[in-house]
Amino acid sequence: MSLIEGFFHGADTELGIFYPRNYLLAVFKDWAAATKAAEIVLAHGFSPEHVVATPGQDVVRHAAEHFDHDGTAGFLMRALSRLIGTEAVYADRDLEMAAKGAAFLAVYCPTEAQKRKAWEAIQGCSPVAARHYALTGIEHLAGEV
Repeated sequence: MSLIEGFFHGADTELGIFYPRNYLLAVFKDWAAATKAAEIVLAHGFSPEHVVATPGQDVVRHAAEHFDHDGTAGFLMRALSRLIGTEAVYADRDLEMAAKGAAFLAVYCPTEAQKRKAWEAIQGCSPVAARHYALTGIEHLAGEV
């Protein structure tokens, strides 16, 4: 099991597509940048059980575990999502960056105030991409739009 699988407790997909609801996910150019951002978020009062930095190879392993587990229904939902340009497109980009050495930070932010606080803490760390996954959709904070 990947480190992030344990962090999300298996609740990071919706209909076979990576969608960690109530999490702010930020992508950084490398492991050092992601761990620095995690330290900053923790210094801003977030609990260690709500913050995880992970290297790209763990993200790749996590995706492979889900592809194996999700079967045909997951494959079809990812294909549909790619076709209409939604969540799977971002997951594909994240995987491509992960394979090239990017690292990731996830912060549990179930409220708007927590999301703002986490984003304010890491914004200065220059994430390559950042987004918050909410019930109502994905909010893009940095990078792709």
